[in-house]
Amino acid sequence: MSFKHFVRDSWLTASYYTGLSQVYNALAGQKRGVISYHNVLPVSELPPFDTYNVDVTAAVFDKQLTFLKKHFRVLPIQELENPNAKGIFLTVDDGMRNNYEILAPILEQHDLTALFAVCPAMIDGQLPHIWRDHLFLLLYAARGKEVFLPINDYLEPFRVPTDLSTIQDVQVFNNLTRRLKKYVYEHWISDVYNFIREICEKNDWSYRLISEDALRYHFMTWEQIQKLVQHGHQIASHTMTHRILRFLSEGEKQYEIVESKKRLENQLGIPIEILVYPYGGRSEIDTASVRIAAQAGYQMAFMNVRRDSLSHRNLTQPRFALPPITDAAHLHAIVSGYKFLFR
Repeated sequence: MSFKHFVRDSWLTASYYTGLSQVYNALAGQKRGVISYHNVLPVSELPPFDTYNVDVTAAVFDKQLTFLKKHFRVLPIQELENPNAKGIFLTVDDGMRNNYEILAPILEQHDLTALFAVCPAMIDGQLPHIWRDHLFLLLYAARGKEVFLPINDYLEPFRVPTDLSTIQDVQVFNNLTRRLKKYVYEHWISDVYNFIREICEKNDWSYRLISEDALRYHFMTWEQIQKLVQHGHQIASHTMTHRILRFLSEGEKQYEIVESKKRLENQLGIPIEILVYPYGGRSEIDTASVRIAAQAGYQMAFMNVRRDSLSHRNLTQPRFALPPITDAAHLHAIVSGYKFLFR
């Protein structure tokens, strides 16, 4: 831990246990907050090569819900579109199998409901994995081998560590996944799934690999999503294929945003009025995407920013994530906004 982080964490802890952050929350704290989750897994601890830092253990998730209910007002998801509703809402992205089998039962134990954002093309099996997960799984399956990658134009092979048992090997592995993601962003790759096919062809790999971790890398079924709705949860569009909207043409944006709404409504028989942008940062969302969302009839859409940063307020609603921790002082500072007071 750096000295800067040590000072910050010490300040947050002191503020919490002296009651300063609670006073701030009562007087000027965040009155409405939307928290994003992804995967809740039945493991005792997360692996050091956690895919893109979007996972949490079931035990930590359970404790975080207990904390949120104790210190804040966690509202039913049906209140999400009420602009006057003040409190905390829970959202879950990507629609992986663990959402139904692990995450939802824990929500039920706490008598809570959430918004689940899903990608119809993934549920239908048109694509085996979200592209970032697919890249990770391909590298993981290639442990101990030399692989050819576009980050050096496939000229020289990279050695993938064998067993990931040392910090150094984990760093090498994580660096490869990050460099591939960075390559996609730097080159504005819109057809990212064909990009993966190209990597597979260069290495003579099968495109459709089978992951043993079905909870983490396989998607919920339509039947499971229907059952979530029956239990009081809500469903949102997460686009058709989870691509980076900013990189897409007008027609591709239309497909991702409009077609996903139609597909969900036809399959589930309910109106879909909420969109959750994939990734959700300012580098992934542009004004054209927001305009298309408005034209499609969405009433609300979420980015992953602390404050809405584009023109249409209802369609650029902010969200934030919680790190996989149970430290009360740090969690309280994030949810209340106290942590960001001097930024």
